[in-house]
Amino acid sequence: MKIQIHSMTLDGKPIPDDGRVLQAPTCLEVAEQMHHQTPFTTDLSLREYQLRVLSKIDGESGKPLPDDPEQAASEFFTRMAQHGWVEFLQDEIESPYPEQFQEAIEAVRDSGRTNMLDVPVAIELILEMGYPDVALWTKDHLVEYVEFIIGEPKIFFPQTGNGSDTPCADK
Repeated sequence: MKIQIHSMTLDGKPIPDDGRVLQAPTCLEVAEQMHHQTPFTTDLSLREYQLRVLSKIDGESGKPLPDDPEQAASEFFTRMAQHGWVEFLQDEIESPYPEQFQEAIEAVRDSGRTNMLDVPVAIELILEMGYPDVALWTKDHLVEYVEFIIGEPKIFFPQTGNGSDTPCADK
């Protein structure tokens, strides 16, 4: 999860496109990072910190947070985002493809010399056009190559990888 905590004007209004960016695998870990951003709140528990921040948004009569820490963190960020205090940013996804992969594929496709699903010919053309690393990778990763060509590469469907199916506020 990646968020931007917006800076505030003197009258408490969030400043768009400005502020610190925090990133961690889960909502709870981002909340913990946020909690420790200032020495003035480290003596509070994470829950007390979250409730204090939300009281500035909702007032003292705000809705309580769930008991589960991960769900509480998700709710915390959801409510902050609703008021513009934080913004969810796109997580950076590491590409499973080698450098110049898309460039090589486009060069072969634009040449019109083969059907891109005629994999042996496509690999030969990738090599011929000056992309030896991409050609070697393609030989060893036929499934990934075909998924890319037919438009369903796994890069667009990342897994959380943490075994948790608890959604975060930005998911």
